[in-house]
Amino acid sequence: MRGVLLMGLVLSCGGSGAGEDGGLAADTGAADTGAADTGAADTGEDSAAVSDATGADAAPCVPSGPERCDGVDNDCNGEADDGFVLRCTAVEPEVVEAELTGDGFSRGVVRNLLRGNDVGIALPALPDRSEFIWVAASSDNLVSKIRVADGVEVGRFVVGDDPSRTAVDGNGDAWVAMRGDLNDNGDPEEPWENVVKIDGSCTPAVAPPMATRECVLLDIPEVGNLLRGVAIDARGDVWVGAHATGEVIRLDGRSGEILERIRLDPFARPYGLAIDEAGYLWVAAITGDAHVLRVDPVEGIVDVALDFDQLERHTPYGIAADGAGGVWFGSRIRDVFRVDAETFELSHVHDVGTATRGVAIDDRGYVWTADSSRDALIAADPESGEVLYEVAVGRGPVGVAVDHDGFVWGANLFDDSVSKVDPVTGDLLGTFPVGRTPYTYSDMTGSAFRVFRRLRGVFRGSYGVGVPGARWTLVRVEGEIGDDAVFRMRAADSLAGLSSAAWSEVNLSSGEATLDLRGSDLEVEVTLQTEDRAEPPPFVESLRFTVEFP
Repeated sequence: MRGVLLMGLVLSCGGSGAGEDGGLAADTGAADTGAADTGAADTGEDSAAVSDATGADAAPCVPSGPERCDGVDNDCNGEADDGFVLRCTAVEPEVVEAELTGDGFSRGVVRNLLRGNDVGIALPALPDRSEFIWVAASSDNLVSKIRVADGVEVGRFVVGDDPSRTAVDGNGDAWVAMRGDLNDNGDPEEPWENVVKIDGSCTPAVAPPMATRECVLLDIPEVGNLLRGVAIDARGDVWVGAHATGEVIRLDGRSGEILERIRLDPFARPYGLAIDEAGYLWVAAITGDAHVLRVDPVEGIVDVALDFDQLERHTPYGIAADGAGGVWFGSRIRDVFRVDAETFELSHVHDVGTATRGVAIDDRGYVWTADSSRDALIAADPESGEVLYEVAVGRGPVGVAVDHDGFVWGANLFDDSVSKVDPVTGDLLGTFPVGRTPYTYSDMTGSAFRVFRRLRGVFRGSYGVGVPGARWTLVRVEGEIGDDAVFRMRAADSLAGLSSAAWSEVNLSSGEATLDLRGSDLEVEVTLQTEDRAEPPPFVESLRFTVEFP
């Protein structure tokens, strides 16, 4: 098996610099009281003393050495602790309290965690409930918006050339990726396709079958060549697979700005995307040197790649993370199969149909697949592979999804419809018309993230105090971290030295722990996790360190 181990990412977030005058006593001698010249014409730049608020001359700042994180303007440039991220306060001579809070967490890196919203770092909460399913009608160059309660199509939106994948973010807004010319092969002269974001709360003035551009929030041009696969991460950023060029692209979920492009190495043509409970991006590729790949969004690399032989000659098609340590795939033939997200080996292979395509996981953890040959949606027990239901739907179902009420939907390619199924009884509840050739394999309801039973996120950042040999003796954690949080730290006298320093496990008791780490720079790693998504998500508001200077 081919894989790349995750390496510690060390960020330069500390360092020395200048700061505000925060510790020198003012000279308030009576002989000089009231004698200060406050006229605006003379700025006093050459004066050896400055005036305090009472008009008395304050003592001149005397440089005491390079700037360090102690609340004092050590280098006398007018700003204390300039260049440091930690908020430092002297508590006694040569001892400071250094606090990491607020924007300080933005100087580190996160996987599957949120930053801001009155907390430092936090696992994401359950997504907002979406009332709709969004189905790409490829032949009509539009997307249908269907109300899941009754199957009524409430809007049709013109989006671009041959849409095929949709995904719904935590606010209920829909993202749509276009395929364009299916014969594109990545030639630089070929046109690149667009991605569109549609306001999920907007109901257009014109009713279907009329289509409109109303409610379109963003239309992002030239995102990539032959776009297939869309997934949305915990931050709300959007990942898109460019099939022709073998890359995945991350878009800012608010502005649509292209934030990064990651070339798939070994080369693979992405067909479907899914994000697991730890925040890793998984890629299903029909063609290429690898067929299942995992992308580490922090490092920006492929860290796992499984070829045809490693998959025991199974070819992935549809893709869905189960939120329980695995990723499921349809295969276009008889089976569905699961790759273990920890060992990267096949853990389950179940023969359930004839031509399995899209896959989804329901609220009970059962695996649903669209079998386009049998014109059915099939539910299977994930452990035994026992087929629980085979539900006849429309002709040629390709995509399958679960809505926020737990009902299962299939997109029927050959009769321009979607079908709704009760996952408990296996009853067909209805089949409803949409645009022509509905061709959607992705999370078209925004509910995939909701069914995850567990969630894990990691923060890592490096922070300095500017004093070689500084001793970090105590950490206090503010927040609600739950029972499963893991803290690791290491220190060195340079950022380069951190990468080779040994990690120390931090064992908290009543929110604090003693430390014995030495160095001007400290690297912090926090893992937040939960086994119960119904509970409020764990978060860290701040970390407060006691640091002794030699």
